[in-house]
Amino acid sequence: MACALPATLSAVILAQAGAEEVTLTAADAIGSTSFNTAGNWSSAAAPSAGNDYLVSVQFLRTPADANSYTFAGDSLTLYTGGGFLYKGTGSTGVITVDPLILDGGKLDHASSYTDVFTVDGTVEVPFASSVDARQGQIVILSEITATAQLTLDSTGGNGYAVTFGGPTHLSTDLVVNTAFILADTGSMEFVLNGTNVDNMITGTGSVTLNGTISLDLTNASSAEGDTWSIVDAGALTIGDTFAIDGFTEVDGFWTSASGVYQFNERTGVLSVLTGDSDFDGLPDAWEMEYFGNLDANPGDDADGDYSSNYDEYLAGTDPDDVASFPDVDEDDLMDGWEIANFGNLDQTKEGDADADFNSNYAEMLAGTDPNDYFSYPDVDGDFINDGWELLYFATVEDCDPDEDPDGDLYTNSYEATYETDPTNQFSSPDGEDFDVGDGLPDGWEVFWFGEEGEDLETITAKYTGQDDPDGDGFNNLLEYAAGTNPLDATSFDTMLAYWRFEELGPDEEVPAGGNGEYLYPTSVKDESAYGNPMMAWATYVRPNYSNVIPAATVPGTGESNAGSLYFARNASGQYFVESVFTTPVGQIPDGEGSGVLRSYAFNAMTVEATFRPTVSGQWMVPVAKFGNPVGGQPPFSIKIDTSNKLRAGLVDGSMTAREIIGGTTIEANSWYSAAVTVDATTMTLWLKTPGSTTYQVEGTVAISGAWYVPAEGPLENAWNVGGGQWNGTSTDGFQGQIDEVRISAVVLPQEEFLFFEGGDSSEFDTWAAANITDETQRGASDDPDGDGTSNMAEFLLGLDPMDPSSMFVAMASGEGAITWPAASGLEFSISRSTDLATWTEVATVTADATTGTWTDPAPPEGKAFYKVELAE
Repeated sequence: MACALPATLSAVILAQAGAEEVTLTAADAIGSTSFNTAGNWSSAAAPSAGNDYLVSVQFLRTPADANSYTFAGDSLTLYTGGGFLYKGTGSTGVITVDPLILDGGKLDHASSYTDVFTVDGTVEVPFASSVDARQGQIVILSEITATAQLTLDSTGGNGYAVTFGGPTHLSTDLVVNTAFILADTGSMEFVLNGTNVDNMITGTGSVTLNGTISLDLTNASSAEGDTWSIVDAGALTIGDTFAIDGFTEVDGFWTSASGVYQFNERTGVLSVLTGDSDFDGLPDAWEMEYFGNLDANPGDDADGDYSSNYDEYLAGTDPDDVASFPDVDEDDLMDGWEIANFGNLDQTKEGDADADFNSNYAEMLAGTDPNDYFSYPDVDGDFINDGWELLYFATVEDCDPDEDPDGDLYTNSYEATYETDPTNQFSSPDGEDFDVGDGLPDGWEVFWFGEEGEDLETITAKYTGQDDPDGDGFNNLLEYAAGTNPLDATSFDTMLAYWRFEELGPDEEVPAGGNGEYLYPTSVKDESAYGNPMMAWATYVRPNYSNVIPAATVPGTGESNAGSLYFARNASGQYFVESVFTTPVGQIPDGEGSGVLRSYAFNAMTVEATFRPTVSGQWMVPVAKFGNPVGGQPPFSIKIDTSNKLRAGLVDGSMTAREIIGGTTIEANSWYSAAVTVDATTMTLWLKTPGSTTYQVEGTVAISGAWYVPAEGPLENAWNVGGGQWNGTSTDGFQGQIDEVRISAVVLPQEEFLFFEGGDSSEFDTWAAANITDETQRGASDDPDGDGTSNMAEFLLGLDPMDPSSMFVAMASGEGAITWPAASGLEFSISRSTDLATWTEVATVTADATTGTWTDPAPPEGKAFYKVELAE
């Protein structure tokens, strides 16, 4: 049997038959998007009407700008493992998708925390899915229909908010693990069955309701005393624009039109009213018992204890007695006072929310504001905070505002203003009137530099933090941080920083927050006296702790060794190099470090690092000092090149980039210990290889000054572990483990390196011990006889290091032959010049005897000069 279809129905069927499903075949790369381009779609065409677009496993990126965009396809579905990644900028752009179907997938904010991911259109949730405000706020203006669980997260614990700005229809719970806001333009429906709520808001995050909610009470219990909580999450905040459809509000109490149900804004609880003829939420019998009439309002506070009449009724306390107040958490704090000041009951009696040295309990009794640092008890009226006085004195009367008990030339009143300890001379202000000081507590300067009768201005003008009055190479900032005597040249601590990476267990990550948040500024501890903690920039560039270690005990200290840091390379660019860096001084909490290393100008130094690369043929930097004083070169770095050779780089005091390239091949999955020593004239690279007990010299280079200091002062840049810098850009991420990084402000002898194990000394060490009487002159770059030939060269050439006439010098005979001291197997480079300005290498000679010789086969006309160099 045949029949004709109506034209309109026929057209619909034809359109559906022509629709196609288009799949994202690969994740969008950084800086690209398939949202409005052919990108990675299986159709090889930009999204268009008539097609449904599917994302599974891969991630689709938004355009990376501040504009608004509308998805051109009929629908966009995100399946399990797939996601829609926000990479836009600003807070005005809107991404519209109608419909956006979350079928197990994820909405993910992956841009800056200052950027807002705004979504419009419609959203459907047929299968458990999530919205992740990972790196910033997400605002959903779309109408949301969820028949499966929707979870709101902020991965990494950053707590960025997810806001619903349109109608929301939920068939099951909304799980909130971050901040959730129902905007004043938004609405939500809740269904009550018996004494249960079918679709609560649950989770660990905070909830703010500014919009309208509707309550389906069709099947709800009406038994007196029954209650419901529609929110079972963290802190609940009810905004000024909050409303309940069909309910009337009085003093924060919303009563249904039937008079049966009432919602309390303060508690977030819906309840069935009991015996309440005036429908104010207070039982008539209770009002008559305490007030003798029915005139009391539920929101009134007759006794001034910060708890409303309704709250006192619920708690069973006396609404007309200030000493009788609700205290459900039994912390001796009035619940109403806690709610009024903090919005919750999380505070404790001993807590000090405003850090003004007064407990919450003391502020409650005094009637001061526990959230205002400048609102504090002052029972003796001396304009000094009582909490501060009791911190340092037995009673408030013992603190005279005009006295100076610690002798730092600051009165108690001044010390209270600066929050320093009036009983400790070294705990004092640094500069009057909150000026930026020199980094030295003025009391410390008074103690060391003050003379009897001198005033504070005279004493503090004598030296700055960078001065070194005892000439021991350690400035006043370092002496203060280490607790040493700035007037005694024998009192100093040479170890400036020592990071051991023992803070957490295997596979745990270095704690970190979001971009620029500095939430964990001291997560990597410095074992030195100076306090130079390290931190990770953000969650996506933090390394892991590892139990893969070079040794269970550090030979040089005898300390046990349990952990290292593991760094993973990636191909995502400069912003994704895993590393830890020295925390800026201003971000280090008081008492947890000085941060002086970042700006320290070295006269000499030793930098040590032990590392285990797990890949080969890559530029990798275990340790570097950031900055770009000349060319692309940072001030200092230890790095591995693509030939798997170890390099040491330095910008010396003359602003010249110097570099040593070692000869040992660095093998993957093996531990190496490197040390770089630097004095005013020489940089030396040392390396301990697998199986060795001592370090060997990989090379030396002559320098001019141990450290470059610009005219405006030392570079205040980070020391970085796990990656390097070139041309001021982060690069050369390390892959593998790094352990035991130490920086000293002197040239340490090999015997004091961290992983020197003694035992059989190297041939050079044995030779030096036998031929050089002064132990301090046995270094490879030392020259005890002053003949211009280093110990290492004298050793290799078989010369006498204590005889100034026994030196590396070339001689020319009348026949043109050049001879010099040599040793079999050593290689020499010969260069020629006609003007002593420009040199050209003309030959290399490998010696086979104790004397090297060479004759120029084609000497130039006129005069010529020759230079012979030992290729160490």
